Amino acid sequence: MSLFSNSIFFIAVRYTRGTKKQRFASFVATLATLGIAIGVCALIVVSSIMQGLQERLKENILSDCAHLVVKAQVQDIPYLLSLNNVNALVPFVQGESMMQFGSEIAMVTLQATDNNSLYLSKDYAQKLGISEQDAANFEQRGVHSGDDVKSTDEPLTYTTGEKVIKIPLMEFDSLGYAYGSLFNFEPGSYHLAVNYMQVSQMGIELSYDSKVRLISTQNARYTPFGITPVARNFEVSALINSLDKSPAPTVVGNYDDVSRFLRLGKGEHYYRLYLSDPFLIEETLSTLDKKFAYTDWRSRYGDFFKAVGLEKISMSLMLCLIVVVAAFNILSSLTMMVSSRVSEIAILKTIGMPSSSILAIFGLLGMSSGIIGSLVGVIAGIPLAYNAQAILSTIGISIVQGELPVVVNPMNIVVICVLSLGVSLLCTFYPSYVAAKADPASNLVNS
Repeated sequence: MSLFSNSIFFIAVRYTRGTKKQRFASFVATLATLGIAIGVCALIVVSSIMQGLQERLKENILSDCAHLVVKAQVQDIPYLLSLNNVNALVPFVQGESMMQFGSEIAMVTLQATDNNSLYLSKDYAQKLGISEQDAANFEQRGVHSGDDVKSTDEPLTYTTGEKVIKIPLMEFDSLGYAYGSLFNFEPGSYHLAVNYMQVSQMGIELSYDSKVRLISTQNARYTPFGITPVARNFEVSALINSLDKSPAPTVVGNYDDVSRFLRLGKGEHYYRLYLSDPFLIEETLSTLDKKFAYTDWRSRYGDFFKAVGLEKISMSLMLCLIVVVAAFNILSSLTMMVSSRVSEIAILKTIGMPSSSILAIFGLLGMSSGIIGSLVGVIAGIPLAYNAQAILSTIGISIVQGELPVVVNPMNIVVICVLSLGVSLLCTFYPSYVAAKADPASNLVNS
């Protein structure tokens, strides 16, 4: 059986060389191999750049945006920390407001976090190397985050006996996880951090202690003159350096000041949950009890990231056409190869070679273009993806400011290669089947 398998491989390799009569078929097969290589290479480069751009957008936009906000009670904190993909949570307030500066007015989303109360999930605390005892002694040991952490409270103990780790909020932890924009405004100062894009649009000048007026109808009071909205002056003292294209850009204040401004009751507790990956929000929500009211990042940026994902899919589908067209060349070349070797196929069948072996020979012959093309495409595509910035700079093309983000995902490469080989196999099957079913007697007579 081994000798017979070797003979199949030997005949298939012999047929790849071709003869003078099959020069055109060999030329078409070479074009098919080259086309598949170009298609695979282009798919790897484009998918890597699109993945990098998507990751950069996720980092720049969703690092400051609340991944998930849940209305819950203090005793629900251990449960919320046990949800899938949750790294930490922090007390949080948010509300819609109008911001006025001079004659300019705009809708904003007013947010604030309690910077002294970051609660870590047990799994993530272990990754950071923080235990409950460490949290109790945090005042002495600090945290490797690039920020000085001065103090903390004792870990909270509930009637259930569960303990949670509570530490001050930090901008980055020792694993490099970003907790969004962190502003340590003093309570009662009514300071505000505004997105730099909004500062330029409204003409706010930070150097002159500019004050803006926030107006909110949330929890408005009824007076003899009707419903009276809440209004207060805030001093713009910091900038939020993030991309915010939403209709109501985010502004950040002190937790106590914003709670007082929005007139939140003592029974209203909201928690901002930090996920290991914002794109895993569905998996997290599937484990969240339906009794909790929540909002997530998709309400603000869902349509934007859907558009980015759709563009990524569209580009990939367009480039897949290169592989499909090249695979049709395999169909053409193999059909010509079978029609020119009918007498040889008849001889092989006459000496006892079964139809399955004929099918295997021409299957290997057709798949050789797909295998070689995919291999060459991968070998060329990965270096081209990593050096895309240098190549574009050389020819004077600039896509984004700074370095072009590139993320080469091994799983994407596997999917591209499987797609290429699958299309090649489909185009190989019909000519191979025709060769395997050919009648040796009639072919010998005609030849």
